Amino acid sequence: MDFESIFPEVDEKQTVKNVKHFLSVTLPRMEAISYKKITDLKSPVISDLPKAPSFGNAAEMTIYRKLYAEQIVMRCKQAIDHCDHISQVILKRLFTESHMYDYRLMGELGYAENRFYFYKNRACLMFADAYLLDDLHSYVK
Repeated sequence: MDFESIFPEVDEKQTVKNVKHFLSVTLPRMEAISYKKITDLKSPVISDLPKAPSFGNAAEMTIYRKLYAEQIVMRCKQAIDHCDHISQVILKRLFTESHMYDYRLMGELGYAENRFYFYKNRACLMFADAYLLDDLHSYVK
């Protein structure tokens, strides 16, 4: 087994799109289902939740969905916290805390447009690497 088989080449452009969609669409939905906001979480809690649900009644499925949604929210917090400082600032401000617009955060940080988007894309790629519950990467074929 070699390095390339374990870590295939990442399609960075598509991975950035995947992360942006995940953080702007999936994460808010998981926060709503779990009744937990990523900004309310203080310390990570690791749980041994099963990946696949057992088949049962509707109440069981509802509980499973809520628990899985909680895991997604907690793992997002952990992934963001494991990124470098500038990536944390960008991810938190754009997707979790204040849902700022790019141009406003760009002005706050004092970055020109090209530099800001470089750091924003880098933050998304770092998040994809750190978020281990699901694989948000796209790979070069």
